Amino acid sequence: MINFPKSFWAIAEQIGQARSVVNQKILENNPRFDRGEKNNHVDTIGILGELIVMDYLTRKDQKFEMAKLLDFYPSKNPDFVIRKKRIDVKASKRSHYKDLLVNEEAHKKGAGKIDLYWFVEIIDQESCNFYFTDYNNVSGWDCKLMKYTRAYYRNINDLK
Repeated sequence: MINFPKSFWAIAEQIGQARSVVNQKILENNPRFDRGEKNNHVDTIGILGELIVMDYLTRKDQKFEMAKLLDFYPSKNPDFVIRKKRIDVKASKRSHYKDLLVNEEAHKKGAGKIDLYWFVEIIDQESCNFYFTDYNNVSGWDCKLMKYTRAYYRNINDLK
């Protein structure tokens, strides 16, 4: 189990709200990316995951490059680069669902750009677990239609 500062929630909410505002124009032009009332939640959890990873790497004195948490356009770059490994962070709150998810379209666009997925399972306000899998492994996962899009999925216990 990994611990992180509780204050990250407030920071993630602020940056997540800003990301939602910036993305509003994109959603108007491309409504298929709109997750409705869940936009703010998804943005907040995504930012929280990236903050947790950044904090973890910093505390471990690990050198890394990091994409911007907020930009005017969605980035096609990996979230982190560590020792030439291109990493995409996927964060989710612990729930009764035990599947890790990767958006199918985003995964396919990541071909040649992503080497590793770093999953952050947020347990509570100050703790989480990490899980890792190579990009190519995800391509072999089952895929299903979720509420808004198709996603690859794998039971979290398969990566422990």
